[in-house]
Amino acid sequence: MPPLATPTANTAFAGLISVVAPLYNEADTVAQLVSRVGAVMQQHGYDYELILVNDGSTDRSWSIMRELAAHDRHLVAIDLAGNYGQTLSLRAGFAQARGEVIIAMDGDLQHDPAYIPQFISLINEGYDMVGGAKAKRPEGPIATALATTAHGIIRRLSGVQLRYFGATYKAYRSYLVQNVEMLGDAHRFLGALVARKNLRYCEFPIEIHERQFGQSNYKISKLFYVILDLFILRFFIVHSRKPFRLFGLSGLLSLLLGGGLAGQFLVRSIFFGLNIEARYPLEFIFSLFLIMAGIFLLCFGVLAEIGMYNYYSRRTRKPYVVRHLAGSTAQ
Repeated sequence: MPPLATPTANTAFAGLISVVAPLYNEADTVAQLVSRVGAVMQQHGYDYELILVNDGSTDRSWSIMRELAAHDRHLVAIDLAGNYGQTLSLRAGFAQARGEVIIAMDGDLQHDPAYIPQFISLINEGYDMVGGAKAKRPEGPIATALATTAHGIIRRLSGVQLRYFGATYKAYRSYLVQNVEMLGDAHRFLGALVARKNLRYCEFPIEIHERQFGQSNYKISKLFYVILDLFILRFFIVHSRKPFRLFGLSGLLSLLLGGGLAGQFLVRSIFFGLNIEARYPLEFIFSLFLIMAGIFLLCFGVLAEIGMYNYYSRRTRKPYVVRHLAGSTAQ
């Protein structure tokens, strides 16, 4: 695993920086987030836009975002038509972003905007993606052990040697995130999906603050969904373009094995008088099962190939609905 990078003093940046932050029921933090991001950007003379994505909040988050956007030319507010989750909220923000560099962060103030210049300094060093790695874990030994194990599994399945996959707080060159598919809860693995493109990436230590308002939306039950998404990530990385190679090979092997077993039983029955029903009933049934499974996998592989073709041919179709758009870029 590569060592953590050290930010430099070269924090200048002449291009536009887009900061994307999804929010869900964060009425108490919206104004502070806008103020703190703006203060950092103005202090360093950055040209920026702050894109806030309201993910179907049931409190006053959207009304506050809309009011702030009406008086701040740097602010763009997106109101999604429902609660789509953090992944699609980020995707909606990325689609709206116009900057050369896109910085994704949480909207609950756990991610300190003061780190933005450090992200930029490492982008200036030539990195395509810069991630914030949690410097310390105050959750306790059990949670720390679970997190360490989870990151190890993600590293093994993805083949990407990142230290910390969980944090949204990352900086990307814009052409990366605008060409990466985000499905399910893929925001946790966005760094892995980007890094798989054999581009330059690094991490540097950051501190994740405790929430000042509200409650965390993360529950232990989400661990099971993360595990499922890990397998989807592995499939997406390795087999998404040619799924028939996976299902077709498995189906062919099953078909050959089942056909071989059934064939030898039939040959022995016809030419040597073997009573299959009396001596090998379960074995014969199992061979027929392998044949049926092989045919099923081959057919499923063909359907998966057709499905992936349709998926990539319709990539302009968005899996979310934007109800309102407020800010300098709103039409």
